[in-house]
Amino acid sequence: MCHGLLASRVLVAFARLDKPAVAQRRVFRQNLVRMRERRAPRHPAFLSLGGRVPRPQALRKTKQMTYRNRERVARILAHQEADRVPVCRRSPHPEVVELVDAMGLDADHRAFCLEGDFEFVTFDYTAERERFLPYLGDLRNPDAAIWFVWGIAQVPLQSVEGYHAGHRTYHPLAGVNTVAELNRYPWPDFTDPARHAHLETEIAAAKADGYTVVGQMSQTILETAYMMRGLEQMMCDFYERPDYVDTLFTKLGRRRVFEARRLAEAGADVIRIGDDIATQKGLMVGRDLYRRFIRPWHADAVAAAREFNPDVHILYHSDGNLTALLPDLIEIGVTAINPVQPECMDLARIKREFGRDLTLWGCCPVQSIYAHGSREDVIRHNRSLMKEIAPGGGLVLEFTNMILTPSVLDNLRTFFETFYGMGRYDRP
Repeated sequence: MCHGLLASRVLVAFARLDKPAVAQRRVFRQNLVRMRERRAPRHPAFLSLGGRVPRPQALRKTKQMTYRNRERVARILAHQEADRVPVCRRSPHPEVVELVDAMGLDADHRAFCLEGDFEFVTFDYTAERERFLPYLGDLRNPDAAIWFVWGIAQVPLQSVEGYHAGHRTYHPLAGVNTVAELNRYPWPDFTDPARHAHLETEIAAAKADGYTVVGQMSQTILETAYMMRGLEQMMCDFYERPDYVDTLFTKLGRRRVFEARRLAEAGADVIRIGDDIATQKGLMVGRDLYRRFIRPWHADAVAAAREFNPDVHILYHSDGNLTALLPDLIEIGVTAINPVQPECMDLARIKREFGRDLTLWGCCPVQSIYAHGSREDVIRHNRSLMKEIAPGGGLVLEFTNMILTPSVLDNLRTFFETFYGMGRYDRP
């Protein structure tokens, strides 16, 4: 039976489904304040599934800074060397800001630590939660939940120490089992100008500040589907209800194609697509299922973006080991992958075999070295990146899914102190 065969993999996948977030969201401001008071970090999927908020003004006062350089990023993404390795930083946690402030850095070094080279923009994904409440009968306190545009609701959880411990997710399609019911579901209207009229203004402002602009629309197909349906049931649907899967993915895919086209039209330099499709041991959806159900929609989204900008870069996000999927991603036009977890992906092999086609975006061992390592381990990893991955361009650093324990903060300080100098291509 499908459920029995999937049990062990589903448990692994559920363990990694809910990740600490890295970006603020205007539409959930009140919820986020409550979460911050409880020290519960924000979920990264919020950025593409439920709202947007501008970068805090305190971090926007950077007109005099010289750190950011759009040409730097353009060269790196074109697999050419520049002055330094770009860094992707998004809405740093207050504890990280406090750490950097205490370091007494000059403006350029501080911008490297807290702002980096990229600004993310999204559609306005305001969730009309009243439309979805009938599908979430087991959600007892809607006001305590964080809502996504698709009708997903999540309640943050904490460990006894006060750290983020994932979320309880409420799946609006858990009881929707037929194509007819899917067609009656209150799907959001992505064509509403209220969701995307802001894009040109935000993108122009970010570019004027020297940022390379990323249009965020990851959790593109599969991940949104299993968050709506429930992971185990979604996996069974591939075999038991293929017509249902086709209909569900069409509902999602058509909206995502419009989104990709609109982000490119508005001037985004990079479009970030993707789905968490892998565990740390390998793919949790085989390549046959990927090619049958998911790849066509990923390919259509890429093609739609390139109708407006043939040179737009496509960044694909999936946690876990997605090495087996890289040839497919290259074929549909993906030009960068994230986060490229060193704990489960061989960075040197990926660079050697796929580095001519893919930028490695991430490459920071947050589960191992930054969580449990020493200052020397951090410096050793920095050196290996500059020796094995950085040559010839095609490397962007980004920290994702970090729980800010004292050890992690100590190791982040080491990175901030050392990589500002070590990450230059022109250093002796």
